[in-house]
Amino acid sequence: MSLIIKLDYTIDSPEERNNLVKKILADLEENHISPTEQYLESLANYLIIGAEKQEKRIAREKKAILTDNRMVTINRRETSFEGLVSQLENGESGIYNMITEDKNIIFQPKITITKQDIADIPALA
Repeated sequence: MSLIIKLDYTIDSPEERNNLVKKILADLEENHISPTEQYLESLANYLIIGAEKQEKRIAREKKAILTDNRMVTINRRETSFEGLVSQLENGESGIYNMITEDKNIIFQPKITITKQDIADIPALA
């Protein structure tokens, strides 16, 4: 006589998985069935997988989404549309005139050398 209870792998919570395993073991004991080593190992793996899923989820939540490297990219490329339009003589149509295959042209601010820069840094002259 065997009692078959399927393991529910849709359960993510280790506590719920533990409760299901306890229920399975209680049902086996109630029906005077001793589980085999292979079956106990399957139950243990079921519990471990649930715990690993929980650990991965917690680690993912703690992981910083905006790393230092990502912030460099954001600061270099991201700007508002209104900010770009306000800097161009032609306004919005100036942006469409600038579009080329190289997207960095649009996002990198243009750096100009002023007379003050030449006075402060003689090598620029």
